[in-house]
Amino acid sequence: MLGAVLGLVIFPLLALERDAGPIRMEPLDPRASPATFVMRGGPKGPARMVFLHGMCGHALGYAQSFQWNAAKKGTLIAPQGDRSCGGPWSSWSKDIDALDARIVATFRALGAEGPIEDIVLIGYSQGATRAEAMARQWPERYTRLILIAAPTVASPHGLSSLRGAIMMAGERDRQDLMRTGMRALKAAGIPSTFIVLPEATHGAMGSAPEKTMGEALDWLWAHQRPE
Repeated sequence: MLGAVLGLVIFPLLALERDAGPIRMEPLDPRASPATFVMRGGPKGPARMVFLHGMCGHALGYAQSFQWNAAKKGTLIAPQGDRSCGGPWSSWSKDIDALDARIVATFRALGAEGPIEDIVLIGYSQGATRAEAMARQWPERYTRLILIAAPTVASPHGLSSLRGAIMMAGERDRQDLMRTGMRALKAAGIPSTFIVLPEATHGAMGSAPEKTMGEALDWLWAHQRPE
């Protein structure tokens, strides 16, 4: 009994210690493969956000590129893809059930209680296709989307409960698919806009990712439909 009590006391203290210090992204569990990178430090807002990288990408650098403005809204996590491309790089399988379970388990490990809902899901390229599919499968969990340089046009089919969506593409990347998707979502009554990543080629976050992503998150909060 004493051991159980001590465990209840020690665990919150350890959690608080891990979350102390400046904003930073680090592995939830350094032994886990694939890794899931999580935001530590503070201060942070109350929201929950997830970033899904593209084909043969790496989650850490993307998440770090806008971590300060993400922290103003809440906690950002960035799982690494489950299909290796060799070395540190990876892609995504089509197993979105397993990905959803990883996301829920990660927020639980960070101390979340109650339903894991109302998440902003950010996907780049292949990650955008997974994000769109997950928003259809779990509409109460993934309520807002930021899709970046997806290989297909976003469809409003099955996304009627979205609170808001942003389509993005690099200044030096193909933009027509994302602009078409934005118009389709808007026509379906989903608050949506298109934002350019300055000077970005495909796979890049551009010359000012903190500024651009900060503006995107601000737009999403300002224009999202109420719950």
